[in-house]
Amino acid sequence: MFIGENEEIEEIEKTIQWYDEAFNEWNIEKLTKAFHYDSMVYWFIPEDDRFYKGSCYRWIIGFLENQKDNPEINYYVNVESIYQTGSVAYSRVRFLIDDPDDPRDTTDYLTLMKFGEDWQVVNKSGHTIPLSAEELLERVMNDTEIPCNDSGEIKAIETALKTYADAFHEWDLEKIKTTFHPDMRFNSVDKETEEFKNQFRSYPVWNEILTNHRADGIKFEIEVKHIDQRGTAAVAVMYWKAFTPKGISHTTDFLTLLKVNGKWVVVNKSCDFDFEEKN
Repeated sequence: MFIGENEEIEEIEKTIQWYDEAFNEWNIEKLTKAFHYDSMVYWFIPEDDRFYKGSCYRWIIGFLENQKDNPEINYYVNVESIYQTGSVAYSRVRFLIDDPDDPRDTTDYLTLMKFGEDWQVVNKSGHTIPLSAEELLERVMNDTEIPCNDSGEIKAIETALKTYADAFHEWDLEKIKTTFHPDMRFNSVDKETEEFKNQFRSYPVWNEILTNHRADGIKFEIEVKHIDQRGTAAVAVMYWKAFTPKGISHTTDFLTLLKVNGKWVVVNKSCDFDFEEKN
């Protein structure tokens, strides 16, 4: 599935190719070209009941050290989907990792944003399936597909997104707390200056936003455009039309969700934003 403007999809594919080649060539320059300096990684490992978050660059350093010590590792990469709106996109990328010590089937959900003419990854989350060496070989040789978009999980994600929408209809901070992980990040790019904002959004900040919206009497029309889920990771695309005293804003949220301890929560929110001023 590839949805968006053709020329932008092609540029996004180039960025992901840098990521692919970096793994198989141990090339730090290609990794840093693919990932924004302030990019984040969020992951939940159900087997260890462990939630991980941190700088992608810390992860990159670990990757390089691991590659130097284990040159026999091979990566088989497939870009399964891209969905792009304006200056934001996500891609589902599957890695079959032929690691003698830890063979695995990993799905990355990469959120990308456009900086000038270039697309870079600003968030990496996903899901990993541990495999035996025999299972990995079978998947590599037969190009085995794995399921995504489980109906029960999609329903649970839709419920979380409805709670998010209701929080703004009702100015309810408790519903924000239910939907968003306390360590979530908010990403945006100023289209004029190309300044990237990678901000931790605390609950007091959310409360201030809700309070201001209530004072201004802002009303919303909200639509879930798309959900893509595999295992304990997902991305949702959500459109918001806001009617404000100064005009109408159009916002498309690309939300990364992880299923943490049995509950879907948003860990990253990246936005494409336009505003129509009143005449």
